[in-house]
Amino acid sequence: MAELESYLRELCLLPGLSGHEQAVSHYIKKIFLEQGLSVTEDTLGNTITTIKGSAADAPSILVTAHMDQLGFVVKTILEDGYIKLDRLGGIPEKALPTLRVSVQTGDGKLINGLIGLKSHHLTPAEEKYKVDPYGTLYVDIGCSSRKEVLALGIKVGNPVIYRPAFERMQGRRCNGTAFDDRVCCALLLGLAERLSHTPAAATVHLAGTVQEEYTIRGAILAARASKPKLCFCLDVAMAGDTPDLRGVNEVALGGGPVMSLYNFHGRGTLNGTIPHPAMVRLLEKTSEKSGIPLQRYASIGGLSELSYMQLEGEGICGVDLAVPCRYTHTQIETCDLGDMDTTLNFLEAAICAVGPDFDMSR
Repeated sequence: MAELESYLRELCLLPGLSGHEQAVSHYIKKIFLEQGLSVTEDTLGNTITTIKGSAADAPSILVTAHMDQLGFVVKTILEDGYIKLDRLGGIPEKALPTLRVSVQTGDGKLINGLIGLKSHHLTPAEEKYKVDPYGTLYVDIGCSSRKEVLALGIKVGNPVIYRPAFERMQGRRCNGTAFDDRVCCALLLGLAERLSHTPAAATVHLAGTVQEEYTIRGAILAARASKPKLCFCLDVAMAGDTPDLRGVNEVALGGGPVMSLYNFHGRGTLNGTIPHPAMVRLLEKTSEKSGIPLQRYASIGGLSELSYMQLEGEGICGVDLAVPCRYTHTQIETCDLGDMDTTLNFLEAAICAVGPDFDMSR
């Protein structure tokens, strides 16, 4: 668990807005290479390693976790030094005012700033309970002119992210930025370490993918290049165990790995995933044999990379496997390190259960 926490801490302190994942990619590549694995990077930036299995006729497996995070881009720089934003990804607008952010320059330097908010004492009564659209907000980095901002290397189009942070809470709980999906990038590194020492029967491709929060583009190329028969898409699952969400779903922190049985986006992106029955059987049998409880999840309003990957080639047998997470898409995403550990154990057991006789029938 300590190693997973170390990976998570280091990963979530790195900037990686969609389309700008280089720092995260370099870190993952470094760890893969330290584990004695070879690494390939494609044109979009997916970072992939392949661990050859012991049985040539076992169906190959792809495991993905997206490296990118949501955030903003610089839209315009005002003459008095304030910065206006456009969003990139599903930003919760009511959580934005007073948010600490970092603007990334072309050379990778992070310039700290904050999203301003009208002083409470000067806010009219009719505005006190109003959610301000992101387009009305601005970033204050302490500059007094456009010229000062430009001199720092900040230009239109530069990434703006939640200020990177990681914090331990009570017990095994922690919160921070970009846990979606750096939690699962950490699992990818942990899985690589294990399989590099004890390979599975199946050949396993491990891919840190790009641009999931934008339009789920990277994973498509990763699947197209590796041509797997089976796929585990690793992501976070929205926990419903807080007072304001009880009854919405049955996912809870501390409850272990989560299998998604249904997701559908529905808002402009008419896509989603109903997992292949063979993969559902595999996870259910793995839970039974390992004794690791498996949480079940079904939702509308979200989707994962698998919704597109499953359509590659002649079709891929896939399933979403997730780690429970609270407060998703905010600066304080919260997870349980114990869930990470049990999910890694569970994933390894499921992969190692795939052999030449794996039943891919529906």
